[in-house]
Amino acid sequence: MLSSTIYGGVPMSEWRNLLNNGNDNFHNGKLQEAEYCYKEAAFHLDFLWSANTTKVSLLMAWICTYHNLASLFEAQDNPDLSLQYLLIPHKRMLLECNSDDCCEDTKLITHNALKITFMPILMFSKRHPICETCLESLSEFKADLNLKQPITH
Repeated sequence: MLSSTIYGGVPMSEWRNLLNNGNDNFHNGKLQEAEYCYKEAAFHLDFLWSANTTKVSLLMAWICTYHNLASLFEAQDNPDLSLQYLLIPHKRMLLECNSDDCCEDTKLITHNALKITFMPILMFSKRHPICETCLESLSEFKADLNLKQPITH
């Protein structure tokens, strides 16, 4: 359980408080305050997850925080910045799962996280125009992801 334990000088509850405050601010139309909270939460989560890459709950919270930032910028009619915030966790998962420096557990975790980072990008591409090269890349990635799905008998 992620209690209020201090890990590497960062209280574990700090990112939760920031994320909750960001959500409250977002729903109350205080978008600058929400942005600040989300970015701070992402910073804390990045630090915490980097120190413990097999802690799936930290990774999922980090991805969620970037997806919240993407939603925030999409709500502000800034699709280019929104897409960038969707791509940050996706590209990071690609790097991590292909890294020779990562243990097998981390590679498996980040490979599975790619499914979580990919779908919002695909849905975004249906709502907003993106370049042809990006569309082709999305199609190739989706096909590759479908090929790697386990077959159940």
